[in-house]
Amino acid sequence: MQTTPHANQGETVMTMQSDATTTPNSNLTFQTRFGEVTLQKDRLISFPHGLFGFRECTEFGLASLPNVDESPILLMQCVNEPSIAFLVSDPSVLGLELKDSDRAEALEVTKLSDGTTQFLTILTLYDNGDSYYLTANLKAPVLIDAQKKVGLQYILTNKDYSTQHKI
Repeated sequence: MQTTPHANQGETVMTMQSDATTTPNSNLTFQTRFGEVTLQKDRLISFPHGLFGFRECTEFGLASLPNVDESPILLMQCVNEPSIAFLVSDPSVLGLELKDSDRAEALEVTKLSDGTTQFLTILTLYDNGDSYYLTANLKAPVLIDAQKKVGLQYILTNKDYSTQHKI
């Protein structure tokens, strides 16, 4: 993993370096900082508009962190830009909630289905020098419709949410 200092104090933006290979059964394997991650080609998610700040990243796969049992954090690995990966999690698993009205707004605007769409939050690691902490971007969740295999990032209009909610 490369860490790149960001303009904000103490913030470290994580870019996971990885190399991709294709296995005989049409899976994609990535060597990440966390270990080897395998994505099934038939379960990849298309992000037609990319992610904010990463418009070129249009195809992702989700994987559990290797060598970590029962973690609520997943790795969202970019397939078409293999050096890009994000740590993500369902906010409710982290004890964070998005209001039902905000979830409904996001589903209505994006035209994704309530029954098949999962909300995820992108996590950022901050380095205080002697300690680390995570924040969750609750303001712009990632919505993934598992049935359509489509993902979108949506900016909620509710001003109560932060892009840097400390966990």
